[in-house]
Amino acid sequence: MTPPLCLEANNGPDARSDRQVSRAQATYHSIMPVINPVTRLPLLRPVSIFRGLSKASLFEVARKSVEVDYSPRETIVRQGEPGDALCIVTKGTVEVLRDDRIVARLGAGDYFGEISLIDGEPRSATAVAVDAVTILKLRSADFDSLLADAYVARAVMKNLARLIRETDVVPLATKPDQKA
Repeated sequence: MTPPLCLEANNGPDARSDRQVSRAQATYHSIMPVINPVTRLPLLRPVSIFRGLSKASLFEVARKSVEVDYSPRETIVRQGEPGDALCIVTKGTVEVLRDDRIVARLGAGDYFGEISLIDGEPRSATAVAVDAVTILKLRSADFDSLLADAYVARAVMKNLARLIRETDVVPLATKPDQKA
């Protein structure tokens, strides 16, 4: 698709009306379509962290999220950097690496970045696009504003607890007097 042609007025010494600006003087602008949040709802419904949210709450997630495209082998986030967004994969495959070792492959409906948003610590892994990837990013401030609603916070906590239970990981005690 050819980007729309936007004509800009020439205010120089040989100024002409906008209608008379030549093709050579015109500036092309690639205009991103405005995406209706309703079109994002089908992408967000299967995302496990949002399971159980009302349509209105899910609409708020859709409204506050931003779509970002990544090229193959492009780094999306880096281990050790501050966590600034929850990332939801809507297209493509993402490899998750911890200390340069692949620990997961994510596809549409999967997400990453929630841990840093919750605990405020740096990112625990790097995420790299395997192929062309589209991510819905929910900024930290927007995630926090959603969690200000007790209903949403409870649903997200329940979903994260379910994920922890499903991983079958038992935390190790770090001090002799702690129990796992």
